[in-house]
Amino acid sequence: MPQGASTTQPDARRRGNLACSSTREAAATGSAVERATAEVFAALAGGATVAVCCERTTESVLAAVGVTYLAHAEPHRVRLVATDEAQVRIGEKIVTFEDGDDDSVVALAKRVFTGFEKRCGTICARRVVLACASDESGMPEIVHRYLRLGFSEGKRLYEDVAAPEALAFAKLVQRVSSECEHTRQFVRFARLPDGTFVSVFEPNENTLPLVGTHFARRMREDRFVVVDPGHLVAIFHEPSDATCAVVGLDEDTAATLAARVDETDERERLVQALWQRFYRAMELPGRGAAGRGYDLRASWMPKRFWHGLPELGG
Repeated sequence: MPQGASTTQPDARRRGNLACSSTREAAATGSAVERATAEVFAALAGGATVAVCCERTTESVLAAVGVTYLAHAEPHRVRLVATDEAQVRIGEKIVTFEDGDDDSVVALAKRVFTGFEKRCGTICARRVVLACASDESGMPEIVHRYLRLGFSEGKRLYEDVAAPEALAFAKLVQRVSSECEHTRQFVRFARLPDGTFVSVFEPNENTLPLVGTHFARRMREDRFVVVDPGHLVAIFHEPSDATCAVVGLDEDTAATLAARVDETDERERLVQALWQRFYRAMELPGRGAAGRGYDLRASWMPKRFWHGLPELGG
């Protein structure tokens, strides 16, 4: 037997024994991260592949990636799936990563994010936040593979546009960035009698937490709320606050808040009527849909947003 083999195998077994001991101790303490790490390690030790189920949030995805590293999982034996689309494969064990309000999840997510930012740069780290807001099927696994690629390549990751992991990731970032711009452009507020501004907006991606600061800067002295019933999230702003509070909602609360957009007073209805009249007065004859044969507005304003625009009869 080669000399190297006689020392490598005992070292591997010793590392494995130490890892087993650490995961057993971790599981005993009971945090979400420690329980998930112990389960993943035990499944891998038993010869199975593992699917780690996580929520569609930045914290949950990053923490789940951290769990795969803590469990010393080889990339080809572990994958991440969103909880709402988990389907077990043959020979695979599902590990549910229930984060809840566990502080260990946030701490591990910060650790992964900080390490990735130091390794790959601020721009790549910000792109990870954008990608985690995507509703795309398979988003957690795409982010997982991109993070592993980044920890391997370091600063070269920013210029790597040919790797399959980078291409799939770039598509997520592009879609979310585009939807963030749509959110900034097409949110319309209605003023309630108490002075609060309310808007209901349903983007294709979970963009409200990403654009709250934009509205806080534009409407710094106003109280407002933007509700996204599709993602069950809302942003709230109080006068003079520099940022918005992001709040998760249940379906009943989201429906109640969304219904408030119709509680406008006579003054708000007059303002909307004036805006509609101005919009029609600025229209150029012959350049409408009838004159052109097609509606040019559809190229710049997706029709899925038209119902919320007062100028288009929303």
